[in-house]
Amino acid sequence: MNQLAIRIKNFLSSERGDTNFVSMLLIIGIVVVLAGLFLTLGKGVMEQITSKVNEFISSLG
Repeated sequence: MNQLAIRIKNFLSSERGDTNFVSMLLIIGIVVVLAGLFLTLGKGVMEQITSKVNEFISSLG
């Protein structure tokens, strides 16, 4: 096996802290996506609640 093939094999099989970095990036990505979903859904829910409260208050008066 030539020197380049050995280095490529070592690079692909090496796990010197890279897996932690990749897993942290994945976790951060998932958190950002979930936060975006909650913000979007939360805004819609709050608009519906405000609408219902306003209808209720106007029906009283």
